[in-house]
Amino acid sequence: MSLFFVVTISVSVTRLVLYLFPVSSPTILGFRIHHYMYGILAVALGLASRNLLVYSVGIGLSIDEATYLLMRGKSHRDNYSAISLIGTGVLLVVTFLARNALASFVR
Repeated sequence: MSLFFVVTISVSVTRLVLYLFPVSSPTILGFRIHHYMYGILAVALGLASRNLLVYSVGIGLSIDEATYLLMRGKSHRDNYSAISLIGTGVLLVVTFLARNALASFVR
């Protein structure tokens, strides 16, 4: 599977699941866990193991939440705002354009 395909599927599945089941992320000792954190961990594990699938899923999880974080989103509604969706789309286009360079890190 290609990096961009997996990234796109990761973003799509994450968006769909969170839309259908809008649950807040867990809070541990006052610190809220977000799925971009799992994404960063997956990117690191994918790089360390040279596993393109894990790496690509991590990029997708990170991209999905990046605009929401940059706009300092606070609610489920913010995550599905036009700004958040457009920002995620722009990041997917950038990922598409950089797909070969990104994939070269795990080859």
